[in-house]
Amino acid sequence: MDEGMMGALSALLVACVAFLAWRIEKHALTMRQDLDKSVQQLAEKTLPDIPDFDELRESLEDLIEQTIGSMRTPQLADHLGAMAQQFFQMKMAKQMQDMNLGTLLSNAENTENEDL
Repeated sequence: MDEGMMGALSALLVACVAFLAWRIEKHALTMRQDLDKSVQQLAEKTLPDIPDFDELRESLEDLIEQTIGSMRTPQLADHLGAMAQQFFQMKMAKQMQDMNLGTLLSNAENTENEDL
């Protein structure tokens, strides 16, 4: 190859490298601008105010005091009602047990008759 051709090829290679360097710088500048915009948007956003723990504790104490203050001591009617409820609940449980036991026995007899 002659020297003219080598010079032209070298100039072309230098031009390609310069073009690639220019493109890289252009993309880097664009990325910096996007990053700056994102940082600016984040800086503009405000975080919600987080209440102080003392305030939370005080409001919780007030809620507990209010709840306990609205409670009343059990009366005689409350105790009698609870006893009646337990009595009827035990009676119903016994009836359901008898019904379930009866259906189980009749089902067992039916399956024995079918097997014969």
